[in-house]
Amino acid sequence: MIRTREVEPRGAAIPISNHNVLELVDDGLSPARQPLSITHARAGAWRVLVLRGEIDLDSAAGLTEAFTRAVRGAEPLAVDLCDARARGEARMPLLINSIRRLAQRRPDTVIVCPGGRVRTTLEETAIARRLTLLEDARELYGRRSDSDARRVAPAPHDGRRQRGSTSARRGALLTEATLAIEAGHHDPALRLADVAHAIATSSRQLQRVFSEHAGGAFRDEVLAVRIQHAAVLLQTTDLAVAEVARRVGYRQASQFAKAFRRHHGMPPSGLRSPRSSGTARPSRAGCGMASDGRRANAA
Repeated sequence: MIRTREVEPRGAAIPISNHNVLELVDDGLSPARQPLSITHARAGAWRVLVLRGEIDLDSAAGLTEAFTRAVRGAEPLAVDLCDARARGEARMPLLINSIRRLAQRRPDTVIVCPGGRVRTTLEETAIARRLTLLEDARELYGRRSDSDARRVAPAPHDGRRQRGSTSARRGALLTEATLAIEAGHHDPALRLADVAHAIATSSRQLQRVFSEHAGGAFRDEVLAVRIQHAAVLLQTTDLAVAEVARRVGYRQASQFAKAFRRHHGMPPSGLRSPRSSGTARPSRAGCGMASDGRRANAA
């Protein structure tokens, strides 16, 4: 459930927890979870969406709604992730893919994200290359004047009241589709109909969801997820480009290289980290799933 309330954004960062929880359920061992809340603030000319609390299956749908509304505005947009948490590898894709879709629709978006697992994942998936990423919230809030620091009254956004709305239902479908694509991106034959069947909806309805809430088509979403996983492998392992291509769902390395260049403006080898010389290392599964389609092993 998403709760919306007005609070003053803080500059201090809360460290991102990195528990290897593979299920989207509370295991009873972690501290009590804080439900995700989204508040609106001003920082100079920027309209800021401040995220606090845990990203999970339910709150990700509300986050999709909030981002969809935000991209329609004309004001400069920023998102403060200092106090947002994606506890467990299975939840990370929900946050990361939401940020990537937001950046695709609003390339001028500024993301405030301190050092931690979320920032590392944004960098390893190369999403950080496509947006402005600030580490310290004071870089955004510190420049505001008293008159600009006024808080913006958020539109009513309560998960219980909006659960039955068309927008909320489609946001929930996008969340489920995100997890299905993450799980199946390594399959070259992955189709819209496969994902629709997996989440119990029609292909027509799911395509409408991608168009309205993701800003593109199903094939664009699959491409983006594959390129994200490829970026992780390129920067954290010594795997040959052809093997990276195979692991993320491409039958031909040339097809992968063409798609990668179109997405990032460089060949796959151009993203190689200097660290990637020497002995191959296993991927840290920055997208939340191992890039061969299996869930990352718990430490």
